[in-house]
Amino acid sequence: MGKQQNKAVSAVGYTWAPYWLRGVIAFIAGVVLYEVGMLLLGVHLEYFEGLASFNMAWIVAMSILPVAVGIAIGMIYGFGGKYLAHFPPALAMLWHYQHISYADMPADAHLLPWGMWVMFVILQMEFCAVGGFLGEIFIRKRYAWDNGVAPHHADSESLPEDDFKEGSGR
Repeated sequence: MGKQQNKAVSAVGYTWAPYWLRGVIAFIAGVVLYEVGMLLLGVHLEYFEGLASFNMAWIVAMSILPVAVGIAIGMIYGFGGKYLAHFPPALAMLWHYQHISYADMPADAHLLPWGMWVMFVILQMEFCAVGGFLGEIFIRKRYAWDNGVAPHHADSESLPEDDFKEGSGR
């Protein structure tokens, strides 16, 4: 075998920051992207206006936005981004549900029942996790699978050497 390299290979090439710092940056970026996306779409998932609530902006906010936020989180954090991606939409939605401004609520709207709200939170978390998984794949494909640096760790420990050698009779 040869000399081992001193720098650890990760999902973003050589690690640019420790896990905790990448996690903090990815979490903050996820919350900010989620909030900006909801503001641009003009969607308040905590408001319920009957069937009028379920328009195209609501569908985009429930599906495409959390996946896009998850992709960003996965690409910033690297391996494990799919787990971290669960939390930014949950925090943002909890904040908005607990700090509702009744003065800004449309006249024909009311606060979403908490059971339905919990279902929406879970859906947002899972869509964001799918995006986190996709972000991990994108960043690995770019930096860890085809970069010509051995071994290919992608932010994880390498597997132990196999005890069974070819032709050893075992």
